[in-house]
Amino acid sequence: MERGQLLTDERGQTLQDFAVGIGVFLVVFVFVLSLFPGLLTPFQSSASGAERAQAEQVTTQMMHNLSEGSEPNHLNATRVTATLNQPESDLRDRFGLPSTVNLNITVETLDGETHIESTVNRLYDREVATSARIITMDDPECDPACRLVVRVW
Repeated sequence: MERGQLLTDERGQTLQDFAVGIGVFLVVFVFVLSLFPGLLTPFQSSASGAERAQAEQVTTQMMHNLSEGSEPNHLNATRVTATLNQPESDLRDRFGLPSTVNLNITVETLDGETHIESTVNRLYDREVATSARIITMDDPECDPACRLVVRVW
C-alpha cells in the first residue's frame, strides 16, 4: 500500500454500515406502523373470546343435531326451518346460552345475497362473533350448497 492512499478494500459495505442501515430501517418501519394503526383493524375483532366460543358451540350443535344421512354437512331442511322458527329465548335454552346473549342464525346462498332461512333477531351495526359452515340441504334454493352462519353478540 502506498503512503497517503486510504485503505482500498474491495468491500463496499462494512458490518457497521449494515448495522446502522438495518437500525434506521427498523426505526422508520415501526414509526410508520405506529402512525397507521387502522391498517390492521380489519383483521381484529372486538368480539370477546366467549362470544366466539358461543358462536362455534351453536354451529357445532346444529351440525350434529340437524344432520341426516352419512353425507357430511347435509342438514334436514324441515328440521332447520323448525329450529329457526323458534323464539330466541327457546334457542338460547336449546344451545345453553345465557339470557344476555343475542343470537342470529341464517342459512344463505354461497354468494350471501339470498337468505333462505333466518331467525327473527337482526343485527344493528354491532361487532359480532361469527361462525360459518358450508352445508347442503334438500332445498332447491340451496343448490349446490349454502352457508350456515351463526352470529352471537
